[in-house]
Formats: sequence, C-alpha cells, structure tokens
Amino acid sequence: MSTLLISLLTLILLLISAFVVMIVLMQRTSQSGGMGAALGGGAAESAFGSETNNILTKGTIYGIIAFFLIALVLFLLYQAQAADRAPEVDMSTLISADPPTTEATTEATAATAATAATEAAEATGATAATEATAATGEAEGEPSPSTD
Repeated sequence: MSTLLISLLTLILLLISAFVVMIVLMQRTSQSGGMGAALGGGAAESAFGSETNNILTKGTIYGIIAFFLIALVLFLLYQAQAADRAPEVDMSTLISADPPTTEATTEATAATAATAATEAAEATGATAATEATAATGEAEGEPSPSTD
C-alpha cells in the first residue's frame, strides 16, 4: 500500500513540476519579450482575457504550494518506510566495551586458538630440525642446503 501511494504521489509531483514550468514560461516578462512571448504569451492572453497576469501568477503560487506539500508528504512516507526496515539497536550493547559472548562463540574461539598454536609449533619444530640437520652437515664438511 505504501509503495503504491509513494508511486502515485511521485507521478503527481512530476505532473505539477511540468505544470509549473509551463505556467512560468507562459508569463510575459516586464518588457513584453523573452520566453513568454516565444512560447505563445499572446495565446495565453487571448485564452484568459485581460486578467492573464493575475491568473498565471495565482497558478504559479498554487502550483508551487502543491509541489512543496507533496514533496513534504513524500519525504515523510520515505522516512516512515525506512524506519520500518531499520533493525532495533540495543544502546547498552552498542556502548559497552565488551562484546556479547555466547558459549558457542567462546568454544569456537578456543578451538581456533588451539589449532593456531599447534600449527605454529609444528612449523617451528620443522624449522629447528632443518637448521639442526644443516649445522650437522656443515660440521661433517657437506654444504648446507640452500633455501632460496
């Protein structure tokens, strides 16, 4: 329902915009020239009679008022729609220094730390064994293996 209303009001806003642009262009300038004369300023005068400037001025004022009112309503509808979609945020959780933990999170963190420690120990042990073999080989007169 809200999407349909927003679409309808957006269409109306576009039509009002075109209406205001046409009314402003139909108005004559103070020197009786310009875009008003180029786009049929005389035709507007013959259609509305001698009160052309009053009618076009009132039309401009009412069109601009309608434009701003519909734009405000659209803004409020968009804000309401965005508020419905936004998740609730618990301020105490947001402000606290410690992140919330659960048992599953704690167990997963401990398992990850243990795996990382085991891999580090294996890598360090393999490096130490390689260095010991290289040192023994050099002592016996063999060249050390190049790791490049």
